[in-house]
Order: sequence, then C-alpha cells, then structure tokens
Amino acid sequence: MNSWTISRRTLLRGAAGSALGLPLLDVMQPNSTRAATAATPPIRLGCLYMPNGMPAEAWKPTAVDGRVTQMSPWATALGPLQNDITFVAGLQSPAEGSHPGAGATWLVRPCPEGDRISSSKNVGSISMDQIVARAVGTRTPFASIELLARPEGSFSNSLLRNNISWRNGTTPVPRETDPRAVFNRLTGQSDAEQALDASATPLRQSVLDAVLQDARSMRLRISAADRHKVDEYLEAVRGVEKRMDHLAIAKRRAARERAAQTAGLPAELPVDHAEYLKLMFDMMVLAYWTDSTRVATFMLDHEQSNRYFNFLPGVKGMWHAISHWQDISGKTEDDDGKTSWSSREVKYQQYLKVIRYHHELFGYFLGRLRDIREGDGSLLDHCMILYGAPFSDGNEHSSVDLPIMIAGKAGGRLKPGRLLERGGAPTEGMYISMMDIMG
Repeated sequence: MNSWTISRRTLLRGAAGSALGLPLLDVMQPNSTRAATAATPPIRLGCLYMPNGMPAEAWKPTAVDGRVTQMSPWATALGPLQNDITFVAGLQSPAEGSHPGAGATWLVRPCPEGDRISSSKNVGSISMDQIVARAVGTRTPFASIELLARPEGSFSNSLLRNNISWRNGTTPVPRETDPRAVFNRLTGQSDAEQALDASATPLRQSVLDAVLQDARSMRLRISAADRHKVDEYLEAVRGVEKRMDHLAIAKRRAARERAAQTAGLPAELPVDHAEYLKLMFDMMVLAYWTDSTRVATFMLDHEQSNRYFNFLPGVKGMWHAISHWQDISGKTEDDDGKTSWSSREVKYQQYLKVIRYHHELFGYFLGRLRDIREGDGSLLDHCMILYGAPFSDGNEHSSVDLPIMIAGKAGGRLKPGRLLERGGAPTEGMYISMMDIMG
C-alpha cells in the first residue's frame, strides 16, 4: 500500500456515467516526493465581476506604509480576510461612459472605445481569462467555467452587458446561470438522469451514492490523512446536494401555491437571491477543489442590472437606478417611474448597502476557499481571485481609480494584506502580471 499512487486527475466513477473529481491527496504523488515535501497545488484564476460601479469609500481600506490597517465601513465583512486580499488603487481603463462597452471589455485590454463597441458589438480581442484557459486548460477536464447570475429586468438579453469572457472579438464563451447544471456538468450527470416527479424527495440521485462503491474501494488503500480529506470533501458535496434539493422543493411548492391562487403569473418564484449566489460560489469552490478547471469567471449580475433590491432593509428600487444616486426624482430614463428618493444622501447610502451585500457574499466565497486545507496551506492560498467593477462611480460612469481586489496568494507569488497605489496606470499591466503568474 505504501507504494500505491494515483493520478491527480483520478475520478470516482459510478453508474450511468457519473464521475466525481477528488481533492489533492498524498497518494497522488510518489513516496519520495511525499517524504520530501507537501504536494504543490496548481494556481487557480477567478474573475468576479460587479456591475454598476463601486465608489472608493465602498472598498478602499485604510493603509499605513502600504499595509492594510482597517477595512472600509462598507466592507467589514471582509475584515477577517484583509490579510488574504491585495487592494490595487489608481488603475484606469479607456471604456468610460458606456455600460455595454465597459462591461464587455472588463477583461479585454487594450480595447476600443465604449461607444464604438456598443455600435459594432466587437470587443476587439480575446479576454484575459481565455488567454489563460488556452495555456492551462488542457491540464483539466474543463478549460474554463463561466457563471452569470440569472438576469433580471431590462438588458437581460444584451450580448455586451451579459458577457465578460470572449473567445475572440465577437464570440463570447457560453455561460451558465443554473447551479444544478454546473453541478451536473462537474459530476458527469445529465439533466435527463435527474428528471424525477416534483413531489419526490430527494429530487435527484446523489452523485455520492452513484460513486460510493468506487470511493469505498479507494479508502481501503489510502492513509488516514487522505481518508480525512476525502471524507471532508464528500461531506461538502453532500451538503451542496441537500441545499439544492431543499431550495428546489421550496421553489416548486411556492410556485404551485401561487399558480393555484393567481392566474397569468410566472409559474415559479425565484429562490432567495443570497442563497442562489452562494450555491453558484460553491460550484466555483467545487471546480477548483477537484481541479476540474483552473480558470473561472462569475458575473454577480449583468452590467446595467435593473434587479430590484427592495429585499434589503432600507433599500428600494432597481440597482442601476440606485447607482445613479444624484437623480432622486424617479422620473429619468433609468427609473421605473414609481420609485423616488427623499435626498441624494439617502439614495447614495442605499447604493452602498447594495455593494456591501455583495461584499458579504464575496467574503462567504473566500471563507469557503480558506477553510479547505490544501498542500502547505489552504485552497485560497493557491488562488488568484480578481474582484472588481468597470466603474468607480456608477453615477459618473467614471473609469478612473477602478475598484480592484485580488484575493489569495497565488501559491506564494502574491503577498496580500497590502494597498498598492498605481497612480493612473492602465489595467492591462495588472492583467499581464496575472497571466504571467498563471504561466
């Protein structure tokens, strides 16, 4: 047993094509390597996109001699993670003034001017994440994974506002909005295999049940430390499955009740938005943990999103309208015609609350990565997660001093806990550095 090893790309396999990747285990490397050092995990790249801008006070921390000493009052949820994040201030882009242009070219530099992109629908080039995917994607089952929060409101079908990953100047990479579809993709299960009656529980056969025999066989041949890693990982997968089933059951029950009472309304109610986003983040964690991919992007919403945030205490109206915080009448072309605000300060505070809500979810994602042990540290230590927006102020559409945070240590290549001032430099320099780190 001491000489037995398996490949890093070993899968647990079950009936009907089910398959589940594994976390990094000691048994995946030769004994001599195991004795010398812990396995060196790969670096994962993530790009998390926030629409409608992010003013400096909503993200920029206080720093002394470049070291972060205090988080923004609107980013306190990231406080426990401040030493895991590099904050980059002073970067700028040329796409100022255009929602579709700024969104579509967030990862494309240099790029045409925003207005020209809007008319031509040509972003000019391949996006940074796809350049990386071409370089490292052959080492994993999926070259990259692209996620997008389910669009809501106007611009939901806009090509430019709903895509940040591009194969070339005119072709976006297909993105996924359903966490169950992502889970099925990662585990090799088709939608047809999961089609059960709406009243049945569970709503799907657990992928763990499908691969259980293979998992039991492997556990007999691995060390106690590896068994602990596998058990922790499988328990996390089981937890995700249970949450997806719970949300699906509640969603179908509510839809039936509402359909019985009111004719002509949508057949389904949306699930809780925060829980939905957390599941999408969990899919990224699962993809990284199993080395199913090393490149992932996630648009937390489409650019110029008109999602209503009335579910947040003290907030009313649509996100894009709220971001134009200097207009309070509720009668501009950005408004719904029925929501107004008492003052600019009140509306601005609501804008910051929406951003804080997303910071909290970003903190959830980073916490999940940090809690998973890998190699000589955590999964987060071997990640490089870009988080930002194409505008520094949604009202002005300003692309100067862009909000940029990079979480993780990239396998020791980054030293977080700092605020780096870049004094007006273009963003492409940072992207080139990130691509260099990814090889």
